[in-house]
Amino acid sequence: MLVLALLVGACSDDEPAAEQALRDAEPIVYVAVGASETVGVGAGDPTLAWPEVFRRTALPPDARFTSLGVSGSTVAAALERQVPRAVELEPTLVTVWLNVNDLTRFVPPETFEGKLRELVRRLRRDGETTVLVANTPALDRLPAVTRFGLDPALVDSVVGAYNEAVDRVVRDEGAVLVDLHAASLAARAQGKEAGYISGDGFHPSAAGHEAAAAAFAVAYRASVTAAGR
Repeated sequence: MLVLALLVGACSDDEPAAEQALRDAEPIVYVAVGASETVGVGAGDPTLAWPEVFRRTALPPDARFTSLGVSGSTVAAALERQVPRAVELEPTLVTVWLNVNDLTRFVPPETFEGKLRELVRRLRRDGETTVLVANTPALDRLPAVTRFGLDPALVDSVVGAYNEAVDRVVRDEGAVLVDLHAASLAARAQGKEAGYISGDGFHPSAAGHEAAAAAFAVAYRASVTAAGR
């Protein structure tokens, strides 16, 4: 968008050229890949799902949006069911939030990392697509964790291993990290964490979806600035 603004400014003495540049600008093609969070479970209304909120608040009105999220998806399942369709759509922007289902199914961190690396590499389309990848929020105080008697320290340790894997994939594959873990800890420090969890004690509430969308928006805007767009 910065490049477009500069172009318009440079053509200020030639208004038809500026108008042509605006008409020729390609709209963002945004695809959301993920699991129940991406579907909007916990929000109470599909229009309050975080990808919908992200689209409305962070992207231009003409952005083309497709959500491919499937509840219960692991990274391996998304590779099979979501990625082929995502690539067909030739997106310029993809968001990925896939980790909790792998974690709850005891997928080893190294297996998770390998599958995530393949997923991100395919979605990047040789650098044609900006891919935003979320890490795992802090899960140790979720009511569901308490209800099932899980050791919070163990949960925290596994989340840490998963997030180290996400960091490596993001760095190596040229993706953009969305640090939901840091955002969740900040919400905890501010006394907002409980309000971000839905009644099932596991999924984000409507406020939690809004907070997730905000975290994705921060990462996206930073990536745009870094790219000089």
